[in-house]
Amino acid sequence: MTINPTPERLPADAIFQILRDRICLLDYPPGTVLRETELAKAFGVSRTPIRAVLQRLAHGGLIESRDGVGTIVTDLTFDEIRDIYRLRLKIAELIGQMSPRPLTEADGDAAENLRQRAEALLETFDITEYWQINHDLHLLISGVIGNAALGQIWDHLYFQAARMWYQHARSEPKNVAASLVAELAEVNRAIAENDAVALGYSQRNYIAYGLARLEAKQG
Repeated sequence: MTINPTPERLPADAIFQILRDRICLLDYPPGTVLRETELAKAFGVSRTPIRAVLQRLAHGGLIESRDGVGTIVTDLTFDEIRDIYRLRLKIAELIGQMSPRPLTEADGDAAENLRQRAEALLETFDITEYWQINHDLHLLISGVIGNAALGQIWDHLYFQAARMWYQHARSEPKNVAASLVAELAEVNRAIAENDAVALGYSQRNYIAYGLARLEAKQG
């Protein structure tokens, strides 16, 4: 695998985010071997921060070490993905029930900006922009969660499920873009009413939609 170099030395957190996003967007598909030496050269750092980054990715279930092979991007069976989605359905219901912070005007402005960006995808679909909008929405929702343990689980499961969904998104761009616009409209309404419970259920509804679409593709 050829890893494109970056023009500047990046901190470990930035390298982690870049590699995580590449895995989620299937730039590094399941089975891809990630080599410390190549990554260190590409990012202009020593192997020590790369090793720490790979440990974080392994903790998130995105990569694993295999004897005789090295560090590879993991794959999940459909049953594993379905279990993750079902757990996310239950967790979404807790967002508005476990000490959420008050919703603010700034939250509403951010959600409206995301909605407008999502509407542009209806005309010209770009998978990277679709990912970025979803990622920014995830960060917005995560920022509302007041329970630290819940927030960690929410974040962990989101990135585990992401690869399967973005593979699906490539095959149904118009449908997933329209769904994202509708989801953000619900998010906007919940924020405008300062209703964190409704915000959580908006996430539950669209996780359920995503699971249904993935199950339909499985036949």
